[in-house]
Amino acid sequence: MSTNSRKIGQLIVEFSNWVERAIDLDGILNKGKFSELRDPKVFCSARISFDTIEWSNGLDICPEYLFDHSKTVAALR
Repeated sequence: MSTNSRKIGQLIVEFSNWVERAIDLDGILNKGKFSELRDPKVFCSARISFDTIEWSNGLDICPEYLFDHSKTVAALR
C-alpha cells in the first residue's frame, strides 16, 4: 500500500493488489477529529502504517473504508 495526496481531501492509494484508487475525503473532513485534516500540514503528513493510512495527529482510516469509498484512477481519466 502506498499513498500520495492530490489536494486537501483527496488521496491516491495503491493497494496491495497493485490497484490505484482515488478517494475524496471531503465528506468526513467536517466530522469530529477529522476536521484537523483540513490543515494542509496535517493532511499532507499521510503515511502508510501497517495496512492503512495514518496522519501525524494519530488519525487513521480502515483500508476497507478507503477501498469501498474510492474509484479506480483509470475511471477518473
